[in-house]
Amino acid sequence: AGETPHQYYENWDRALRILEQSEKILICAMQGYSLGGGLQLALACDIRIATADCQLGLPAIKEGIIPGLGTLRLSRYIGLGRAKWMTLSGENIDGRRAYEIGMVDHLVKLDSFDEEVKTLVEKYSRVCSEGTRQSKILLNMSFDMPHGQFFEEYLRRQRMALQSPDHQEAMAAYREKREPVFRS
Repeated sequence: AGETPHQYYENWDRALRILEQSEKILICAMQGYSLGGGLQLALACDIRIATADCQLGLPAIKEGIIPGLGTLRLSRYIGLGRAKWMTLSGENIDGRRAYEIGMVDHLVKLDSFDEEVKTLVEKYSRVCSEGTRQSKILLNMSFDMPHGQFFEEYLRRQRMALQSPDHQEAMAAYREKREPVFRS
């Protein structure tokens, strides 16, 4: 009937939240278009890669609806003013502009897209450790807790990182003047 059941919105946000809270580093590589739910998916990932001509936006306002929790996630990356502009206008921006305002973390060339994405994935994969996991968890909490509570959580998670085999490997690698090889 052309209607979207209410349950769809709950399921969609639950899926994005699962991605955000994953212990793994999630990398989203975009070319072409990343609009609406595509951009919401990208915003739920940790690292965003795009080509300069990729089109990004939340056009839902042009349909008279709210662009989901893109309204929450977008402002955390690009600030409230820019998020209001993008959300309330429904206008797209290209990958270069998205990179300039902090929505995209890396720009890659279209003709070497796969190779550059692979290189970036390998770069992030080399640092996957208990410290990486705990850092991601803390970063996800950073907008939701007062300083004192956040600091206590940081101390708890730092103890976990310091006691991990990954930290021991990093210290051994430093002493041996080599790159660490993490098990995570």
